[in-house]
Amino acid sequence: MKNQWQTINMCDFCTREIETCQAQPIWSREIPTDTRTLDSKDSVVACDRYESPVAMIQKRMHDIY
Repeated sequence: MKNQWQTINMCDFCTREIETCQAQPIWSREIPTDTRTLDSKDSVVACDRYESPVAMIQKRMHDIY
């Protein structure tokens, strides 16, 4: 079995759209790896504009009540 890290694309869980959010993301292809490989080189693994859907819902609920 291959030694591999699983990556999760933050953009899949963000309320913003990558095409218009003007973020400065860090892509998985930019991360140096040791003996393991990443399962995706096209995943955003860190972002300065990430907005959690849960946090956004909490904020909206707080604004309503």
